[in-house]
Amino acid sequence: MSKVVTFGEIMLRLMPEGYLRFVQAKKLGVVFGGAEANVAVSLANFGMQSV
Repeated sequence: MSKVVTFGEIMLRLMPEGYLRFVQAKKLGVVFGGAEANVAVSLANFGMQSV
């Protein structure tokens, strides 16, 4: 099976809980994103080897 390699930057989104501001929050939620990362994860879910 072929291998897929994606190139690009991965974005990190930091989200405070509720509607708090960064300085008010005690914990932050973290979500990774970016078009390249989304394509690699989608292809991996379909069974392809992605890097």
